[in-house]
Amino acid sequence: MKENGLKLEGIRVIEYANFVAAPSCGKVLSDWGAEVIKIEPAFGDTMRHVGMQWNAPMVEDENPLFECENTGKRAIILDTRSKEGVEVIFKMLEKADVFLTNTRQKALDKSGLNYEAIKERAPHIIFAHILGYGEKGPAKDNPAFDYTAYFARGGVAMGLMEKGTSPCNTAAGLGDHYAGISLAGGIAAALYHREKTGKGDRVTVSLFHTAVFGMGLMVVSSQYGYEMPITRRQPPNPLNTTYQCSDGKWIQIAFFQYDKWFPGFCDIVIERPDLKGSKFSTLKSVVNHVEEFVGMMEVEFAKHTLEEMCARLQEAGIPYEKLATPTDVLNDEQCWANDYLYKLTYPSGNEGVLYNTPVMFTEMGIKEYARAPKLGEHTDEVMKEIGLSDAEIQALKDEKVIG
Repeated sequence: MKENGLKLEGIRVIEYANFVAAPSCGKVLSDWGAEVIKIEPAFGDTMRHVGMQWNAPMVEDENPLFECENTGKRAIILDTRSKEGVEVIFKMLEKADVFLTNTRQKALDKSGLNYEAIKERAPHIIFAHILGYGEKGPAKDNPAFDYTAYFARGGVAMGLMEKGTSPCNTAAGLGDHYAGISLAGGIAAALYHREKTGKGDRVTVSLFHTAVFGMGLMVVSSQYGYEMPITRRQPPNPLNTTYQCSDGKWIQIAFFQYDKWFPGFCDIVIERPDLKGSKFSTLKSVVNHVEEFVGMMEVEFAKHTLEEMCARLQEAGIPYEKLATPTDVLNDEQCWANDYLYKLTYPSGNEGVLYNTPVMFTEMGIKEYARAPKLGEHTDEVMKEIGLSDAEIQALKDEKVIG
């Protein structure tokens, strides 16, 4: 789908951020039509250098993991440790709307780029900050990644693991992306508020809070004695769990209208009409026999392949899905039918697949792909846009303030 219009046209974002969470927010804003200028140190954003951990190419003309978070942006090299570099940022903020960062608070305080300083010099700015654990409390200054603040402390890892086994493998970037798109929504609200009042604001999202929100149902339930992790053999509802089929593949059932769906499940899915009217036939009764019934269903599902069970569940009108791997998702026709994924050809000549951000606009469409910037690619043009002369730009280069 081609782009028909720009949602945030005219909004300029200064991204002073690294790795995934805040840059993913910048990507969302860029996809929504904002102009995003990315500030990097001379050695570049860390995401330019970590692709090898996930078998990804990592060269100038083909760096998909950096590309994922940074398409459509412009990039400059700026030394923010210097007073001159900080002044360049303030100069950029004069004609900007949003200052986006995930820099730790102590570093912002030290450099003079904290909210108080920016509010004083540029009161119109929306100061958008990804935090690890929040503004207050004993962990507020701790370093944080989604591995730690989101998965570990936020209860996600323990909530997903099979009870009695080891914790689940962390899916890198999962919490970062949720925090990033949450912040994008907050920025949009703050921009609307500024449109009405003329006042800037500070918007924060923490990785930890994002996890607490995501795990909210389970966090609330824990005060009533429902503790996680659980085992798939002892779910709250014996048909709201996973089952392995005869070909070794797994299926998830969401059996939320238990009493209504049970007769069809017996007749069509497992061909056990004898179970209708049994102690397993109503939710009120079966909750007292969960593990027994799960054991029985493991036997039934193991009689058929995944495709056979999917066909039976489909016929019975019962919500289900196969447990997909990331490779399955890469080849899922539903993704391609809805433009969730797209193909591109890198300057290297190799073809790759990237993903669109998840908010879709019917009338305004999807922004067409624009590659991520090379390191420092737009330094000169951005410096000229903020009014620096060629001599001033060269002087900053000579002092290694910009590159």
